[in-house]
Order: sequence, then C-alpha cells, then structure tokens
Amino acid sequence: MLNYKTYGEHKNQALLIIHGLFGSLDNWMSLAKQWSKDHFVLAIDVRNHGRSFHKDSMTFEEICDDILEVLDSESIKKVDVIGHSMGGKIAMDFAANHSSRLNQLIIVDVAPYEYSPHHSEVFNMLDKLEINSYSSRQDIEMAIRDDLKDEGVVQFISKNVRRNEDTHLFEWKFNYPVLRREYEYLITRIPSQGFNGKVLFIGGYRSNYINKETSGRIFDLYPNFELEYVSDSGHWVHADNPTEFYNKVNDFINK
Repeated sequence: MLNYKTYGEHKNQALLIIHGLFGSLDNWMSLAKQWSKDHFVLAIDVRNHGRSFHKDSMTFEEICDDILEVLDSESIKKVDVIGHSMGGKIAMDFAANHSSRLNQLIIVDVAPYEYSPHHSEVFNMLDKLEINSYSSRQDIEMAIRDDLKDEGVVQFISKNVRRNEDTHLFEWKFNYPVLRREYEYLITRIPSQGFNGKVLFIGGYRSNYINKETSGRIFDLYPNFELEYVSDSGHWVHADNPTEFYNKVNDFINK
C-alpha cells in the first residue's frame, strides 16, 4: 500500500491531498494539519515518490487504484481531493473514472492540457549527478545549486535525498529512472471525461500553467468549476503563499 499519513479525526468530510512530480506528502504537512481542524485529512506519497513503493509502471489507472486502496483501508466512502500539478492530473483522472467516490475537486496550478516538456534543467541535473558518490547532504545540495538557479527548486529537490538502509549511500527517494521514462506520459495525460460536481481550479499569479491556451477544455469537462488565482505565487502556490491558498481552499470546501 502507498505510504500515507492521516490528520484529524474521522468526520463526515474527508480530504485527500495528492502531491506533484518529485514531491511527497511532507510538502503538505503544515496545510494538512490546518485542514485537520475540520476534516479528516489523508496525505499520500504517490507510487515511485516519497516513502511509497517503487514500481516499474506509472499509469494513472494504477495510481488511482493505489488511492482507492488507501481510501478503502480507512473506510472512506467519499472524499474531497486536492491535487497539485501532476497530482492535479491524477485527481482529474480519479474524478473521471471514480466519480462515485468524490465530493469536490480542487486542482492546483495545472489544466486538462497536453503540456510540452519543460523540466529539462531538472532532468539534466539529475542525469549527471551521481548521488551515491557524495559523502554529505550539503555537498549534494551544492551540486544541485550549480545547475539549478531557482533556490525554491533547489530546496524542493534536496528534500528527496536519503541514505540507503543497506549501503548507507545517498539515493533519491523518488524512482528516477521510471519518472524519467514516463515523464512525457505524465505531463500530456488528459482525462477521458469530465466531472459534474463542484471543481475549483487554483492558479499561481506568476505561473503560466493555467492560461487562455491551456484552460480551453476546462469549460467542456467541468461545468461547475470556479477559477481563482493566488497572489505572490508561482507554480508552488501552496508553498509561496500558504495563507491565501489555505483560505481559498477552505472557503470552497466549506460552502
């Protein structure tokens, strides 16, 4: 089963959080604790990420089955879902194929759109960095910083470093070979059908993931959607301006 954490008590309203590419549930811990005041919150590590198992396959159908297994283990019949970036695409797929298990949908800084590859700097860095040859986390972070100039991305990637339990050498938490191979599939995936329930799209004000070009299909797939932008934020909306992001999500799910 996926690695996951729960926050709060079992209540009528449950909230599931799905992180993005190279992310983990740890990126959402602070917000999950806040939402747990009024909700039972589940934050997951998607397969090949965080502390979840590594598999050679990364299809959206399999990922949704992984999620259903977690919901069933917690006896959750229906859930509100928050998905960021790749997690937003997973959430759209979950809504398309398992709408009976879904109350409301919150999609963070991504649209039902076939994005072109745009993580080349990160992949180039990961391709050449021999992580198991380093002796300290500080040296790894410095090596990452040599190639990635955005300090937020440097810190984000650095959180994925761990020591192998057997060899004690450094390794990535994520399953890099599989994510590298399946990257184009993950960013071009669009849902097979829409969702008639309530949907909130939240974009970063400085981000370009939800714009006139990428948002065209939102109108067709999600007739009951709302669109909000969070000020002073880029793609990592929840990290750049967590207070405004929290308030917008809270207002939506508590209507």
